[in-house]
Amino acid sequence: MTRTEKEKTVAWLREQFQGVAGLILTDFQGLTVEEMTALRSQLREAGVSYKVLKNTLARLAYPDTSVALLADDMVGPRAAAWTTDEEQIQSMAKVLMSFSSAHPNLGLVRGLINERVIDPADVEVLSKLPGKLELLGRVLGTMIAPVGSFVNTLAAVPRSFLNVLKAIEAQKDTSSESAA
Repeated sequence: MTRTEKEKTVAWLREQFQGVAGLILTDFQGLTVEEMTALRSQLREAGVSYKVLKNTLARLAYPDTSVALLADDMVGPRAAAWTTDEEQIQSMAKVLMSFSSAHPNLGLVRGLINERVIDPADVEVLSKLPGKLELLGRVLGTMIAPVGSFVNTLAAVPRSFLNVLKAIEAQKDTSSESAA
């Protein structure tokens, strides 16, 4: 790699790291080329970037970013999965957890979510959480439930009154038919 290529790579990484919402470092040692290609494909479908890092170039790229919190973990063969969109953090965690359970050679090292360092156990918990839309739906359902119960309670009185009127009408119909 020439000096200009290295400078371009550092500039690109710095740009990526500055806008990062979530980043997870992985140890990919022992994965085959086919497995790495499959992982990259799954992460790409989730809208997540994945790149094998050259540690020296990564160290030059992250000093002004929150990724510097993971400096101690940039040792040995490392790759990083990252996203700039907070909506995709959970899908990134889900893809990495499912892939690492199917391929034990993929190790999760540590990560970063909104400038907070997380461990592999935190990534696992994040991957098991329901999605943002589902959580919003649950909150909305919980907020609407008392209102719905109140409306049903108010509607019960006229409904019961209508049922009584229908029963009286049915009783009158049967008594008029028996009289005829």
